[in-house]
Amino acid sequence: MVKICPYCGFENLDNSNFCSKCGRTLLFKEKNVAIDYKNLIIVSYVLTIVFSWGGLIFNKLFNDFGFIGFIGLFLPFYLIQSKNPIAKKHGYIQIAISLVGIFLTSVFVFNIFI
Repeated sequence: MVKICPYCGFENLDNSNFCSKCGRTLLFKEKNVAIDYKNLIIVSYVLTIVFSWGGLIFNKLFNDFGFIGFIGLFLPFYLIQSKNPIAKKHGYIQIAISLVGIFLTSVFVFNIFI
């Protein structure tokens, strides 16, 4: 079993009291709940793609504009504010995916540049 540092994401030995990489404490009170970033990142990718690219789908299926693209930015911004560097990296990737989806939705729905 390993202790993952909540500050830098480094995997330490189970009996470690301080992170071997950043030196911060690994001793926490039991009421601190560690966030499972692996599952959060997966859910965030799915929701970011569905909401950011959903405007294109709504436009094709229902001939509606589907202004739901901006909802796809919420979870990536949450991940960027995390102290976990892996979550931050995925947050930036998801923002890029979201902005491309919103841009393409704007191009095709509003016939910009065509």
